[in-house]
Amino acid sequence: MATINNENSEYQAALSRLLSLADFERKSRANDPPDFHLKRIERLLSYLGNPHTGQKYVHVAGSKGKGSTSAMIAWALAANGHKTGLFTSPSIHTITERFRVNGAPISKPDFTNLVNDLWPAVEKVTADGDIGVVSVFELETAMAFCHFKNSNADISVIEVGLGGRLDSTNIITPLVSVITPISLDHVAVLGNTIELIATEKAGIIKPNIPVVVSPQQPTALEVIQEKAKQQNSHLIESRTSTTLNSQNDLGLDGTKLSITVENENYAPLLKLLGDHQIDNARTATATVHQLSKLGINTTPSKTDIGIETTAWPARNQLLTTKPTPIFVDGAHNDASAAALRKSVEKLFPYRDQVIVILGTVRGHDPSVIVRELAPLNPKFIVTESRHPKSLTNSELSDALGDSKISVLATTATTQEALDQAKHMANSSDLILGTGSLFVAAELAELELNIEPELYPDIKLPPRP
Repeated sequence: MATINNENSEYQAALSRLLSLADFERKSRANDPPDFHLKRIERLLSYLGNPHTGQKYVHVAGSKGKGSTSAMIAWALAANGHKTGLFTSPSIHTITERFRVNGAPISKPDFTNLVNDLWPAVEKVTADGDIGVVSVFELETAMAFCHFKNSNADISVIEVGLGGRLDSTNIITPLVSVITPISLDHVAVLGNTIELIATEKAGIIKPNIPVVVSPQQPTALEVIQEKAKQQNSHLIESRTSTTLNSQNDLGLDGTKLSITVENENYAPLLKLLGDHQIDNARTATATVHQLSKLGINTTPSKTDIGIETTAWPARNQLLTTKPTPIFVDGAHNDASAAALRKSVEKLFPYRDQVIVILGTVRGHDPSVIVRELAPLNPKFIVTESRHPKSLTNSELSDALGDSKISVLATTATTQEALDQAKHMANSSDLILGTGSLFVAAELAELELNIEPELYPDIKLPPRP
């Protein structure tokens, strides 16, 4: 018991050390303005001996679907016998989830050792005095490269944190680049048009490296095509490079797919819910097929197993069916909210009222989410997550009021919101939690009795 307590204490200390850095995801140091470039990650990695070089990668950017697509690619490669790393953000329940090998999160001791081992290099960058301080995400990126190298990973799937062109992960040269659907997102940082955002995402395209592209809006696709042409990068559109022969809708059990890619037949049972996941599965399949052509040996049957076993919580996740179905998703912009609405309409056709627990973070317009959900005739309970960037319940309520959207109730915590929703709901209703991954995650923690991981800048709301 003493060993476990000591391990947890050391882990918490390492976690606090990591989160003491400039944190633009959580904004725990609000006075540090965003400073996006690659110079600092380049120097940090150079002080660490450039652990990212000599490894094989798949690099994934996009506005929506990039996490699910990254996970399907990683699970498929692991099912084919390749030791596969996966670096993603944000985490859902614990920060260790960001660093996976064959689906398993990094252990707390390994996480602790990585932070402590890399810390002298972090201090050295600061001591240089000419390039600022290392951010949380920059250190996490370096940790991922080191963890995958230490684990002797055969190949790793690296998800972009924000944008692409100036994201810390864009230090790598992958075997294949992947761009999932692009929509208006993080407009304060990436730009307020699809063309500007697509330019940032397309910044991951490297010279002579093939790029697999999910279905895109025409303006986004034009930007990507032009960038691929400039880089002499072979562009593979997943919708045209794969043929969806059939799809057997199994409802809440998933969808049985039949996909052909260059005379190879794939037939995965896709358990991730929502029609948009079919497009993600086609992109993942096209990517794995392209990797096979580049010497990463795979077979369709094993790829099918990997896609079927992919676990990716808080995205169209059904938490329970009784007494009232509770469904959560991290939809945070208009495009993802539209996809969520379609999922609800398809998966719960006989629902009565839809009670929406809504919580959002700063930088996203809650009214666009609500407008996309409006055809469901929802009743809104607004709340706030523990995340430091969460809009307060009163701010969210005021924002919706300004848009002439009525709010049924305003609650201080997701626990209070869930309790109120359950009190209102009948067995024929649907409780829907959305607005951010953090609200979806907290509802999952409450309903599935998952112990939340707390950070130095947040406190756990009292449980009843």
